[in-house]
Amino acid sequence: MVLPWRSRGGRRAERRNLSTSGDTSVVKIKVPAQLRSSKIELVQSPRAPLTPRDAVEICRRLENATAREENAECLEIVSKIKNLAKDNGETNKKCLLQYGVVSELTSCFQRFASTREEHAPLLEEVLSVITSWLPLNRTEGFSKMGSTASLNALVRFLNAPDAKTRQNALFIIREVIAIDKRFVYALTDIEGACEGLIKIIKDSVSTSSTKASIMAIYRIISCDNKTASKLVNLGLVALIAEMIVNNAEKSVCERCLVVLNVVCDNEQSREDVLGNALIVPLIVKKILRVSDLATQCSVSILWKLWRKNDDHLLVEALQVGAFEKLLVVLQVGCEEKTKERASELLRNLNRCRNEMENTNCVDSSMHLKNVKKSF
Repeated sequence: MVLPWRSRGGRRAERRNLSTSGDTSVVKIKVPAQLRSSKIELVQSPRAPLTPRDAVEICRRLENATAREENAECLEIVSKIKNLAKDNGETNKKCLLQYGVVSELTSCFQRFASTREEHAPLLEEVLSVITSWLPLNRTEGFSKMGSTASLNALVRFLNAPDAKTRQNALFIIREVIAIDKRFVYALTDIEGACEGLIKIIKDSVSTSSTKASIMAIYRIISCDNKTASKLVNLGLVALIAEMIVNNAEKSVCERCLVVLNVVCDNEQSREDVLGNALIVPLIVKKILRVSDLATQCSVSILWKLWRKNDDHLLVEALQVGAFEKLLVVLQVGCEEKTKERASELLRNLNRCRNEMENTNCVDSSMHLKNVKKSF
């Protein structure tokens, strides 16, 4: 007797075969010819999120590989960390951060930072991982990026040919020098650090890079007058003026004015600011045009420049409408310090205006007799 299924071509196993691949069962089914041309896509199941045990094991492996200075193994583990953060996004990232992956990554960077070429791919991969996770809490481990070896490596990458590498190094430098002033002094002692920050702005690598470089320069100038003079000699004032003119983004303009305000605290640098013909017209123009912070900085810059200069600056400010702008600042309200400086500037601008009117040296096109006139 022939069983029915045997008469149709053999056992059922030939029609359907169950096999296993790892822990996942794979079912192979014979697809009818009429369906083979259909656009059927197989959707891969999402990977399970990282467990605490896995995170601890990854950190332990990286720690041991770093201690043995196994470059290839470290690169493999760092690449794996990078891919894990992509697979499940915030879930894997939070798990890795919780179990100290940043400390291990920075330790790895510090250990291999002394060599210039051999370990460059590993160091670049570490930078890529850390910067992709910014902003981070500045933990104890993150301060390892402020060591002498690490800072020297960061400055090398800051002046590298690759734009992405330069950007990653810049982001780390910005975070490191915000931790402690010691790192600022250590950074500025390294040859090429200031030049690299200025070059990032000149090359316009990206808007985010420009902002990060401006903020790094601000922290440096705030800590060290000597370095402020060096940055000004490298063309910082002209760059700031150019950015204010050409960049319409509010946050970039604010950062430029904040830096210029700090630059004016340094006597030598203030002379360079006064020597730029664009500064006074630009500063007056930005009053009440960008934000409250920009207005405060603009009034402060004018006040600082005037305090260390004669009435020539007041004449120039009058010609570009500073008198009317400062009146409006007082009318709309501002913080007390800005109010005091604006009032002092107005008194002296008014004195200067009266002297100019008495000597008939004022062009009628300046519209200074009627303060209420629109501008």
